[in-house]
Amino acid sequence: MNYRNQLDALDILNVLAFWLGLENLRENREQSAHNDVNAANEKQAALLLDEISDQFEEIKAMLARVIELLEEK
Repeated sequence: MNYRNQLDALDILNVLAFWLGLENLRENREQSAHNDVNAANEKQAALLLDEISDQFEEIKAMLARVIELLEEK
């Protein structure tokens, strides 16, 4: 009888350990997905900043040309 009670306790511990392992796996997957989203957002932000910087440089060049033409008159 004592042997059977020990098996029941071990079975419960095994089930709990398995459940905790599954919960840990789920949490790790959520964190990985979250990190992937953050990395994608950072990459997109960097691309947008580069594009804005390029456009500002073009506008700066155009304004310099306009100022140059105005000074000639």
